[in-house]
Amino acid sequence: MADTYIQACFVFSCTAAEWSLLQEAFTLSLDLCAELTPEPRSAAFMALFPASGSDPWAGFSALFGGSSLPDFGCDLAGGAEMEGTRWQAIISAETSFEPDAVAQLIQRCCNETLAQGPIGFEWSVSCSRQRIDEFGGGWCAVFADRIVLRWTRDQLRSAMAEASS
Repeated sequence: MADTYIQACFVFSCTAAEWSLLQEAFTLSLDLCAELTPEPRSAAFMALFPASGSDPWAGFSALFGGSSLPDFGCDLAGGAEMEGTRWQAIISAETSFEPDAVAQLIQRCCNETLAQGPIGFEWSVSCSRQRIDEFGGGWCAVFADRIVLRWTRDQLRSAMAEASS
């Protein structure tokens, strides 16, 4: 038996309002994963992640591609920058980072910041044992209008296919 780890650690600057939305999302994720009844969310949060029918968290759960466990696989930390008008958001993961869900969260919550430029991050995949194809990683660039997410394995295969054609 072997354990596979998807790890990441990155920081980006965002507005205080965006920071609040990110915090609400991470708190909601923890509550739902622990099967706790979440406290009501702000109107701004609910506008970004609208309810559907009888499910108040349907818009939020959609970030996780139909998974019954709305877990980002990472932690959010940070604080105000020196001038106090921007916040540093630090996202870190040791074992089960979910790059797609985190990218979608950033895109929805950080509109003002993304209007100024993209936010990018990388992640790594490793294994507790030496196993073929259990190592790699990827990168993601989050733009206001799109998300570009690539796994190194796919890029390697593509480069090798181009070389042999």
